[in-house]
Amino acid sequence: MTAMLNDQYLRVMEVTELLAREADHIDRREWQAWVDMYTPDSEFWMPAWRNEDEITEDPLKEISLIYLPDRGIEDRVFRFTSGDSYASTPLPTTSHCVGSVRVLSDDGETVEASAKAIVATMDPRIGNIVRGVWYDYLLVRIDGELKIKRKKVTFLERVIDGTVDVYNV
Repeated sequence: MTAMLNDQYLRVMEVTELLAREADHIDRREWQAWVDMYTPDSEFWMPAWRNEDEITEDPLKEISLIYLPDRGIEDRVFRFTSGDSYASTPLPTTSHCVGSVRVLSDDGETVEASAKAIVATMDPRIGNIVRGVWYDYLLVRIDGELKIKRKKVTFLERVIDGTVDVYNV
């Protein structure tokens, strides 16, 4: 029993470390290190709210706030760091506080995990915004290291005030 609890604890700590590192890369604007955490075929998805109680379920058939397949975050990072994205100029500063990390399944090769976060965005154009989000991850082990294959971000606000992009959710 103790060995099983130790294994579960170590898995949660490994995922917690990965999510903390991801948040830190975003907040410190270490964009290439952040992108490198994702697999080449990764998906970043932020579904829209269908109504007060339900989010959309299929990014290919329903509206999404953000949908970036095939490591599309790399293209998004290029866009907002190039100065060509008016909505992201100047780029706001952020602070991601990630917690409530849970490992939902782990077969040794793939890990399903969830977490919750509060993201503070300091935007010189519109002021400070604090948002709540839920994260759902599919992680895969590549050469012994966890990589992000899928990240689903459920945005808890029903009405969006300000810019929403991959760096502030």
